[in-house]
This record gives sequence, C-alpha cells and structure tokens, in this order.
Amino acid sequence: MKPLTKTFGMFRALLKRDWVRLSVWVIMVLLFVGSGVTKFSAIFEVNGKSSPAQQATIYNLFAGNPAMVALFGPTPVKNAAAYTIGAVFGQTMTLITALVFIIVTIVYVANRTRRDEDEGIAELFRSFQVGKLANTTAVVLIMALLQVVTTLLLAVILQKVQMESMTSFSSNLLYASGLGAQTFMWAMITLLVAQIMPDAGSVKGASMGILGTLYVIRMYTDTQNISLSWLNPLSWSYLTDVYVKDNWTPIVLALALSFIILALSYSLELRRDVAVSYIPESRGKEHASALLQSLTGLTLRMQRTAFLGWAGGLFILGIVYGSMINGIGDLIKGNSQLAQMFALDPKAGIAAMTAQYLTTVFMVMGIITTCYGITSLTRMASEERKNRQEQLYAGPLSRLKLYATYTLVAWSLSAIVQFITVLGLWIAQSGNSSAVEFGKMMTSGMVWVFPMFFVLSIVSLLIAFLPRFTAVIWVYVGFSFFMGYLGNMLKFPQALKDLNVFAHVFKETSQTVAANTPNWNNLWLILALAVVLTIIGFVGYRRRDLISA
Repeated sequence: MKPLTKTFGMFRALLKRDWVRLSVWVIMVLLFVGSGVTKFSAIFEVNGKSSPAQQATIYNLFAGNPAMVALFGPTPVKNAAAYTIGAVFGQTMTLITALVFIIVTIVYVANRTRRDEDEGIAELFRSFQVGKLANTTAVVLIMALLQVVTTLLLAVILQKVQMESMTSFSSNLLYASGLGAQTFMWAMITLLVAQIMPDAGSVKGASMGILGTLYVIRMYTDTQNISLSWLNPLSWSYLTDVYVKDNWTPIVLALALSFIILALSYSLELRRDVAVSYIPESRGKEHASALLQSLTGLTLRMQRTAFLGWAGGLFILGIVYGSMINGIGDLIKGNSQLAQMFALDPKAGIAAMTAQYLTTVFMVMGIITTCYGITSLTRMASEERKNRQEQLYAGPLSRLKLYATYTLVAWSLSAIVQFITVLGLWIAQSGNSSAVEFGKMMTSGMVWVFPMFFVLSIVSLLIAFLPRFTAVIWVYVGFSFFMGYLGNMLKFPQALKDLNVFAHVFKETSQTVAANTPNWNNLWLILALAVVLTIIGFVGYRRRDLISA
C-alpha cells in the first residue's frame, strides 16, 4: 500500500471534524487584525485631525524605544515624518499577531498528529487501507487551505478599510501572506517535532520552547544587530517591512523552509511505527515523589507546564503595558477616541491620566488571567470526560476533596499569575518619572482576583450541573472584555455595562475620589457571592453521576 493512499478521504474527514473550529479560527484572525487597524488610526489624530506632533510622539514611543523594539520588532523608518499608520501597524501588529496564531497552530497540529496517535485514533485508521502518510498529509493540506483562505480574506478586508498609507493591495497582500507563511511554517515545525517527541504534551512543550527561544534571540538581534535577525525564521514575519519597503523575500524563505521541514518529517515518519517516537518516553522513577503521592501534588504537577507558559506570557504583557506608561500622557492629549478607549480625561494631569490608563490595563490583565483560571479549573471536567476520575474515586477519595482541590488550585494559581503580571508592569514602569510605587501598584492590581474568583465560581456551577457545557463561560468572558475595553467608546447603556463583574472593582473616578481606589464594599460582596456559588456547585457535583466522553 502506498504511503499517500486515502489522503483525500482523511482530508475530508478532518475537514468535517474541525470545520467549526477552523471557521472560528479564520474569523478571529480577521477580527483581531481588523480591530487593530481602527485603533491605530485613532492614535494618529488630535482633535479629529492628523498631527505631526502626535506622529513624532508615536515614533518616539514605538520606534525610538529599545524596549518596544525588543517586544514588537524594528521598523525601517528613520524619521517621524515617514512613520505612517501603515508603518506603525506593520511594526507593532505583525509579530504579535503571528505569535497568537502560531501558538494556536502548534496546539492544533500536535493534537491532530501526536495526540491522535497517543489515543489510538491513528492506529484505528491504519487498520483500514489508509497510507502511512495519509493523515499527516491531510493535516498539511488543511493548514495550507486555511492559510490561503485567511490570507485572501484578510488582504481583501484590509483593502476595503482603505486606511491612510494602507491602500495598496500588494502591501495588504504582503501583510496577510506574512502571517500565513509564518503560521504554515510553524505547522511544519510542529509536525517535525511530532515525529521526534513521545507524546502530545512534549510536542507542544518542545515547539513552544523553540518559539520562545527564537523570540528571545530576536529581542537581542533586533536591538543590537538587525542583520543577524535574518538568520532567525521568526524574524521573517516582520522583516517584510510591510507598508514601507514591501520585501517579499521573507515569504519565499518561510515557504522554502516549510517544504524542507515537511520532507524531513515525511522521511522520519516513514521510518517509525505508529505511536513510537525517536526520543523514547522517559521511564520515570520507580517510586513517586512525596509531592505526587497527594491529590494536591498530582494536580499541581499536571498543570505545571500550563502555569509556567501563562505566567511567562503575562509577565511579558505586563512589561509591554508598563513600557507605555511614560508616554501615555503625550499620546492621549487631544485624542478623544483614544481617551474614550482607555476611559481617560485628556485634560487631566499626567499622574491622573497614568492612573486612569492603569485602570484599563488592570482590567485587561485581570480578564486574561481569568482565562488561565478557567483552563485550570475546567481540567476537572476534562479529566472526568476522559474517564480518569473513576480511577481516583476507586480509592478512598471523597468528592469534596477532589472538588475542593481543583477549586483551590485554580484560585491560587490564578492569583499567583495575576501577581506575576502586575510585577512585570511595575518593573517596566519603575524607572519613569510618573512611576507608581510598589505597594499601590500591587493593591490596585491584585484586587482584580475578586471578580476572577466570581467567574471561576460560575465555572464550578457549570461543572456541577452542566459539565458538558463548561465552554459557555467563554461567552461571558468575551462579553466582559468587550464591555470593559470598548464599552465607553461605543457608549453602551450603563445597565449593560454593569453586567460585567469587572466593572465594579474600582470606585467611580471623580474630583474627590482618586483613580484606582478599590471599592471594597463591592469586592467583599463579589467574594461572598463567589464562595456561595462554589458551595452550591459542590452540592450539585456531589449528587450527580460521573460523565464520560
């Protein structure tokens, strides 16, 4: 039987299996980039008109700040006059957008290759007349089709927006192609890693590790010697110099490397058996450590990799927001749209504007950290669906202990991640003239764990009463983020904004109330509700039967 036998049958099966997930993926790319374009157009205006002074401020903030260059990448623009909307968009959005969808790609490819082997799905397919490379090739075709569709749609949308300095279709196509080529290249890198590593978790970890290493390397080369960045495949995402020089060479390099890696992956897969890897799975210790002999230790060990990944990523996010504090006052003055976005008063002093800016920053970081907490707590339901809880309950383990352990671990780790995020924010702004002292920064940043606990208590209710529908919580999280970030700009009714639990953390800012003053009455009430809902969740969890896939 030939290696590619039934490839298109596997392709159709994958498409039928994942078409909803893939459709959401495309929509999220378009929304993410489309919303970014409108935000960048807003920051260039003062009192509704383009301002050279504002342009110079933006240039100094993004292009002249080594910290921002290290985070987002460099720009070929050498002076503020040439730093157009397209130039700043190409510099700041290209790498960040690529990173988001590279991570999604790594997870998807690892699941559809190595995880399917781990769970016996690949072996089931191989029992029929399906070629050895059929599933792998189907995944490659899915990724290629996804990137082509996304690239074309994104280019058309950018063209339709007709933003100043972003009207050339070839430039818009280059931007979209850069994202598509990078995403496809990392799909192939993950595919190669899947041939080498022993399980899906190690594939994701190794691929993320390669991504993180290349990101750190490019931070150094971008600030010290940009020519060395050409040796880094991740840097090819922004070395297109889109909307400035429009260099297509990085696209060619990314695609060429992709097919070289694909050929190597094919060669390795043909030489190994299904569910076998070139790096054998570690035999581990003969006896479990003291930590693993307790339910709490086992739960923490299972979540170690995810915790480190989220903590590291959010620490960097805190640094990004902190790096912007020193220039936020000059950026906001006279810019009504940007002021509304961050709920700022353009007539306020620098210190007041900094405090108001931090309110929005804390909200964003709090909601993102809540996302981590949700992934931590929902592991209780996912482990149950995979029939793993039954093995635990076969021993002397009570429902209360398991429920309480997962709940306390999720609450505790979320609070730690929030602390690390706020710490990154404080470190990045500590050298500025308008820096906020450590104690005040931590108080203002850590009170966001109260609404975070409330959201996790809703997750507990879903696990108890609707365990197959825990994903519904993401609807509320998306609503909270939308209302918190755009509610002021779009002038939604106050009653609708009040449905967002994160809107009740700070007192309403006025002439007599300082910004970022916690509303302790609201916070204690939110915490009390979270505890009550969690207890109700336990009652429901104790009384229901276990579920399975």
